[in-house]
Amino acid sequence: MGESNEQVKHGNYHNYYKFRAEDSIRADILAQHLAALWRSCEPPAGPIHLLDVGCNSGQFTAKVRQIVQQVSKGTPAVCAVGLDIDQELCDRGSAEFLDIEFISGNLLEISNREEVKPMDDPIERCMKARNIDQFDVICCFSVLMYVHLNGGDAGLRRVLDYLCSKGKFLIIELQSWQKYRDQVRRLKRDAGETYPLYTGLQWRGNGGALEGCIKSYVQSNGMELVAESAEKTEFDRQLIFFKNKRTI
Repeated sequence: MGESNEQVKHGNYHNYYKFRAEDSIRADILAQHLAALWRSCEPPAGPIHLLDVGCNSGQFTAKVRQIVQQVSKGTPAVCAVGLDIDQELCDRGSAEFLDIEFISGNLLEISNREEVKPMDDPIERCMKARNIDQFDVICCFSVLMYVHLNGGDAGLRRVLDYLCSKGKFLIIELQSWQKYRDQVRRLKRDAGETYPLYTGLQWRGNGGALEGCIKSYVQSNGMELVAESAEKTEFDRQLIFFKNKRTI
């Protein structure tokens, strides 16, 4: 069965792990750089709290949790949370990974603080239940393209503001401008739809121009760029690591 129009539009593919096996290169890059970052910072005194944004059904969330546990030797536990726009994917994850909490929500809506009160924000509720002010690590793997295409530059900036305020470390994996163009064509071909805000995007361009806009904005938000993977993942994407200068 093919994906629905909404799945194509937002990238919440139900067969993701069938046509894309676990990206072992991404896992190796993540482990290498996280280990270096952990050595450079004072480790958390208690459990490490991890948030994986756009977690799908949680297979890579579980892998990230395992990596964080390995690099943070002596830490009693890694408490992982996965966020995805698709409730069915969250339900699948909950059934398979009983010790990971899965939350369904649209980050573009959650980050709209003018319309969403803290009590209605599922991430805020999760943090309150865990008695934390921030997550130790927030991961955002190949998700921001869909946020950008659906929310425009302003929507992406709002989401980045939100993520930067919620994490001590932020790890993002960006997709190139060519991938944006491919996705626009795919939505038109498979769903007969367009992204209305696409033509108005100011953050765009090949040769690293798009990625540069996003990295600069994250840095302007109190985040220090501490590492970029020299290697690309199997899907030609780079991992970029930031730490929050206000809390670390």
